[in-house]
Amino acid sequence: MAKQSTAQEGQGGQGRVEIDADAQVDRVKSDLAAAIRAAALYGFHEGIDNHFSISIPGRSDLFLVNRFGPHWSQITTGDIVTVDLDGRVVDGEGELAVTALMIHRACHQARPAARAVFHGHMPYSTAVAITVDGLDTRLSQNATYFHNRLVRLPYGGAAHTAEEGERIASAVANGATAVLLDNHGALVIGDDVASAWHRLYFLEQAARVQVLAQSTGRELIRMTEAMAAHAAAQWDEDANAPTALFAAVKRQLGWTDV
Repeated sequence: MAKQSTAQEGQGGQGRVEIDADAQVDRVKSDLAAAIRAAALYGFHEGIDNHFSISIPGRSDLFLVNRFGPHWSQITTGDIVTVDLDGRVVDGEGELAVTALMIHRACHQARPAARAVFHGHMPYSTAVAITVDGLDTRLSQNATYFHNRLVRLPYGGAAHTAEEGERIASAVANGATAVLLDNHGALVIGDDVASAWHRLYFLEQAARVQVLAQSTGRELIRMTEAMAAHAAAQWDEDANAPTALFAAVKRQLGWTDV
C-alpha cells in the first residue's frame, strides 16, 4: 500500500511525518487495542487511566499508545494514536495523558529493542509493590518467570516531567522484563504485544498467588536459588506460548478490528 501523509502539525510547527499505513501497522494497532480491552476484562485497569504502547514496526522513532479519555472496556483501534519522540501526535486524534508521554517516550528511547511497554496499576501487583519484600520470585512457578528479570524502583511521584519518565526508563534499560514501581504499580516490557501481555498476565497471577499465600499466615515454602533459576530458564523454552495465550484472549473477547 502506498504511503500516506498522516501527520498533524505538532507543537512548535515542526512539520509533517510520514508513516506507512500498511497492514502490518494496522495489525499491531489492533493488537494493542485488544490488549487494553483484555486488561479491562481481567480487572487490570483503572477506568480511563494507565497506558500501553508499542513501537511502529520497523521504526524506533514512532510508537503507538492509547489516547486519554475512553474507558478501557470500550477502546477501539481508533483510540490508538501514533506519537513521535518529541511528543507530537502524528497520526490519530485525541490527547495523551502526560504520564503516558513521559513514561513511554523515555522507555522507548532507553531500550529501543524492547518494542512494547505496558504500564498498569493491577491490584495484586500494586499490592506487592507496597510491601517491603515485593514479589518473591522463589515462591511460585509463575513468579520464577521474573527471577533475576525484575527490578524495583522507589516512588518518585506521578510522572509529570521528563526527568521522572527517564528515571522510570532507567529501570528497563539493562534488560529487565518487569518493574515494580513502589507505592504505584507495575511496568512490563515485551518484544511485541503478545509477549508484553503474557508478562503482564503472569506478573499479576504471581502477585495474586503470593498475596493469597501470605494471607494464610502460615510459613511459606521458597524454592532454592538454583531451582528458581532453572524454572526461569524453562519459561523461555516455549517461544509460542505468548502468541497462543494472546490469540486465546482475543477469541475470548470476540475481537475484531473495532
